[in-house]
Amino acid sequence: MGWSAPAWVGLSDEKYSELIQRKAVAVTRRDKRRDGKYSVKEAIEAIHQAFHRCNGFDPYDGSKLDPELLGEYKNDEAKAQRAAYKRRFAMLPTVDHVAAEPVPDFEIVSWQTNDAKGDMSPDEFIAYCHRVVEIAKQH
Repeated sequence: MGWSAPAWVGLSDEKYSELIQRKAVAVTRRDKRRDGKYSVKEAIEAIHQAFHRCNGFDPYDGSKLDPELLGEYKNDEAKAQRAAYKRRFAMLPTVDHVAAEPVPDFEIVSWQTNDAKGDMSPDEFIAYCHRVVEIAKQH
């Protein structure tokens, strides 16, 4: 079955379908190690819905996501160039669990946000960001 890509992603429906299939397999495999009980099919549907709910902007900091980065990350280059390479992918749209539970409930956020948020729930992450800002104001 093919899936229709949201306009902001800029991919053909075929490439988009391949993308969400790949992401679904990866996230389902990872979550099964954390006692996740959902199927790849459920993950595909949830990821597809998350891409369509997203308007091309990170929901936490409002940054414009860069869909041209999708599929461009190379592990071997990242190992060689380290942080400098990874910084170029800060606005890469990534699939993130809304909460840190192994269930098919996803949102699309920048890699930068996904990395910072870690396993925090949205409320925990926002509270953490507020604390960071308060401390920064004191310096």
